Amino acid sequence: MKKIIFSLSCTIALMTAFVSTAQTLKAVDDTQNVGKVEWLNRSADAGKTAFGTPVTREFAVKNISKENLILLQVRSACFCVTVDWSQEPIRPGETGIITATYDAQREGDFYKIITVNTNFDPTHSVPFAFVGKVERLLEANAGQ
Repeated sequence: MKKIIFSLSCTIALMTAFVSTAQTLKAVDDTQNVGKVEWLNRSADAGKTAFGTPVTREFAVKNISKENLILLQVRSACFCVTVDWSQEPIRPGETGIITATYDAQREGDFYKIITVNTNFDPTHSVPFAFVGKVERLLEANAGQ
């Protein structure tokens, strides 16, 4: 019995450690975008939002190279987040915008990862975090 309890405790501890590490962005961009792309914000906090009310945030990407920057692909692993981005090349010195919208159809905290691939490093994506909290209580108060 002690072995079972110990095994379960270890499993829970490992799972907790995995979840907490999995939801942290690397602070450093170690892709070939370094020195070419300035990620002006890689995290957006939506704060508290009402259940069922979509929330939108923007991420800014500045081209600091001497070549055009192209955002080849911007994706979310969840169907609950839709993304839109600058389809045209971003010229040197200019800034492009990535827009993410969370549908707020689940109550509680959310932590969604959006990944971006550029022409400077098409095989490695750069993660962005979109976080917030959906509260059902706000749904009732929204109409007042």
